[in-house]
Amino acid sequence: MGRRRSNESAIAEAIAGLGALGVLGWMFSPEFRALIILVIYVAVVCLVAWICYLIIIKRKFASHFSPPASDRIEDSQAYRHFSAPVLRVSHVETPVKELTISERLRKIDWFQFEKLIELIYRQRGCSVRRLGGANPDGGVDLIVESPSGQFVVQCKHWRKWTVGVRNIREFLGTLTDSKIPNGIFITLTGYSGDAKQLADKHGIQILNESDVIKMLEESGLIYSKEISALFSDTRKFCPKCESEMVLRTARKNGNQFWGCSNFPRCRFILNLE
Repeated sequence: MGRRRSNESAIAEAIAGLGALGVLGWMFSPEFRALIILVIYVAVVCLVAWICYLIIIKRKFASHFSPPASDRIEDSQAYRHFSAPVLRVSHVETPVKELTISERLRKIDWFQFEKLIELIYRQRGCSVRRLGGANPDGGVDLIVESPSGQFVVQCKHWRKWTVGVRNIREFLGTLTDSKIPNGIFITLTGYSGDAKQLADKHGIQILNESDVIKMLEESGLIYSKEISALFSDTRKFCPKCESEMVLRTARKNGNQFWGCSNFPRCRFILNLE
């Protein structure tokens, strides 16, 4: 460790000695000053020449290896041709699912259902008189005159309730009051076993949703303008007075319901379903 320090101190002393000699030579020897100036001049000339050489070499290298302008244009076009295509996201409308005949039958209300059954029988060449609603007609919705005779049609646009024995008994009373022996009971859901037995016993024809669809197909009305108009009609009608119903909001709980537009003369309401 001591030896290394002695070497460093010797080098420092030598550099200091050379510096001192240079200062003395510069101060007292004109020849020495001229020599130093010449050395500096030569160093500056060499540095400038080296910089010029580097610039020339760089330009020659760039001109030798860079393609001509036409090639660069073609390369850029080729790059555009082979580069990954830009994905352009456009608004794609989701196709609306078309409702089935069954779904359309269940979307209409009782009034449109009666109109639909009326159209079916008229298409079959029958004369139809529609009473409908909750009028005091003893439950008679349609009275149909056909070549084979007269019969009463009862329409129940029920989507959840099944026709039971009580409904068939009430319809039997309707047939007795109207003095028309033949009757057809039409609904969407179906009938209980006891209700079907009672209807068969008294010659009452019972029809459900599949029977209505079959009647539409056989009558050729399934794609007609009249049926399309019924299916697209979103209005609701009061079963009591057949006035159009409006959407109302209860003051107490804020729940919405369908109320008759003929209020207060008609106070009939329907749930929002």
